[in-house]
Amino acid sequence: MLKSSICAYCGCACRLKFRVEGNEIKKVLPDEGDEISEGKPCIKGLTLHEVYNKGRILKPMIRKGGKFKKSTWGEALRYIKEKIKDVAPSEIFFAPSGKTTNEDCYAMQKFARIVFGTNNIDGCCARLCHAATVEAMKHAFGIPAMPYTLNDIKHADCLLIVGSNPASNYPVLFNRILEAKRRGCKIISVQPFFNEITQFADVQLIIQPGTHLALLNGIMNYLIRAGNYDKKSENYEGFDKLVKTVSVYSAKRVCNLCGISREDFVNAAETISRSKRFGALHGMGITQHVKAVESVHALLNLLILKKGRILSCRGEVNVQGCGDMGCVPDAEVEAFEKVWRVKLTREIGVTMIHALSLSPVKVSFISGFNPAQSMPDLNRVHKNLEEMFVVQMDSYFNLTSRFANVILPTPTLLERRGTITNGERRVRFVAGAIKPLGESVQEWRVLKTLAKMLGFGKHFSYASAKEISKEITRAVPSYSKVDVDSLYKGKDQFADKRIRFKRFVPSHFAGVEDVRSKKYPFILTTFRSKYHFLTGEMTSKSKTLKKISKDGAYCYVSEADAKKLKLRDGDEVLVESAAGCLRARVRIDARMQPGVVAMHFHFENLLVNRLFPSQFDTKSLTPNYKLVAVSIKKIGKKQ
Repeated sequence: MLKSSICAYCGCACRLKFRVEGNEIKKVLPDEGDEISEGKPCIKGLTLHEVYNKGRILKPMIRKGGKFKKSTWGEALRYIKEKIKDVAPSEIFFAPSGKTTNEDCYAMQKFARIVFGTNNIDGCCARLCHAATVEAMKHAFGIPAMPYTLNDIKHADCLLIVGSNPASNYPVLFNRILEAKRRGCKIISVQPFFNEITQFADVQLIIQPGTHLALLNGIMNYLIRAGNYDKKSENYEGFDKLVKTVSVYSAKRVCNLCGISREDFVNAAETISRSKRFGALHGMGITQHVKAVESVHALLNLLILKKGRILSCRGEVNVQGCGDMGCVPDAEVEAFEKVWRVKLTREIGVTMIHALSLSPVKVSFISGFNPAQSMPDLNRVHKNLEEMFVVQMDSYFNLTSRFANVILPTPTLLERRGTITNGERRVRFVAGAIKPLGESVQEWRVLKTLAKMLGFGKHFSYASAKEISKEITRAVPSYSKVDVDSLYKGKDQFADKRIRFKRFVPSHFAGVEDVRSKKYPFILTTFRSKYHFLTGEMTSKSKTLKKISKDGAYCYVSEADAKKLKLRDGDEVLVESAAGCLRARVRIDARMQPGVVAMHFHFENLLVNRLFPSQFDTKSLTPNYKLVAVSIKKIGKKQ
């Protein structure tokens, strides 16, 4: 039997076909009619049948005497109730997930606000990856979402790709880029080292990590001086300030800051200058910095100046939906009050950065999130997790499981029913290919039961996910025009994508987070593998992905640096920053520029986030994961 549902991975949210026998997925097939994948999904999605049932959490578990023991749902929820019933609103935190449905996320923030009177709610993927993107979009366009669609890429005549590698991370997006290139679109790639997308680019800029803002300001200065910009933009708020701000970013200054040649800079600026249908996309290469919002603003400034379109896709499958559902500590709650008929607190809650790292709470509900591997400054985070009561709601065991007090099994997206909202704010129906494995239960059902036990059952009287979907259209203004009945019949809908205004928000480049020194002579950055996703709970179990992937727990270094340090492939090194240290195996890589080293963040046996200190963008609280000074010392030979 073939069943149709949504891929469990990235923000593209492709629809796939699943060959099901009994309650087992035997094979995953492309959906030729899918508007996102266009019948060409990536290898990760096509290998889901190899991983969905491997290493799963199948029964509730309670830690007793330092060891986990299987329990019934009733026992686990009663235990949780006793531990949390007297907790103050400021002492509890909820982390919903972009791996789950809109309905699960909505139920969790409703539970937090009604049952505990707290706004301590923060979606994991958005905060750690693209909160800066959402923040900048609100300032520039008046909307916390991408106002364009992935198909707009096909019509661009120039595409600027900054700090993103769609050839590796978003293959279905990359298919559109290749189609545009075949039609004559010029590709400009701006990266800290040579990667897959760079080799397809017409203009290749390998810049010093963290200098994107200086480059973008320099390009805008070039365009304004040449007069090659949309003259209507002179009427937008902030134009005069933009002209003044970027005027000091001469080609010479930008090239010195970014470490590029004048010829390459002029080539990039001229290519954009000649563009009539300009587009740009970006990734975590510019959002995971301490000046993330400013960098995204600079890209949006350039797009507004050229009447271009932002075409990014991002994060987890439902990262946009998670935020849209109110899973943020500063959500506007007036519409919730009207629909729920309750009075809610206006006190702004804490982000996960505060709750799990800087000012730890006493109790945390963590859904589909692995902070023990994903957060920065992991030594501090691990210490905090050990001291708090942690309820983990997840499908797979991971490093956070070692710190949990109660583990509740939840289904993968392949076993859920409800909706998700992808990176272009397209709302899609999740039908579920199979029934939930073991005793796994969706979050909304768990929270419904727990709310009843705590005396708030009347607020959670849902009989189905569809009932929650209909409440969402009443309680979330940007979803008010979503037709739930059509949606549940498989017809995609779009949440509100209207641009309210266009505004320039310029800023100066103030330097990078960290600089090389005699003690720490290298800059470390992180990047993603084509064959792994996030902290690897699913992708690491695929036999196919293991077979074709050459990526691993390595420290990637340039040929020049390897020669200087007398390193060979496979040698063991100690990598140390001011925040921590770790051991890694060396991989000599021609893609790396001298003085820059890189690591993947997918692997539990290479906790690269130990090396990143508690540095955050002040506006979005997104951590710096892309730039830290380190030393490298050889401690062992290849085995």
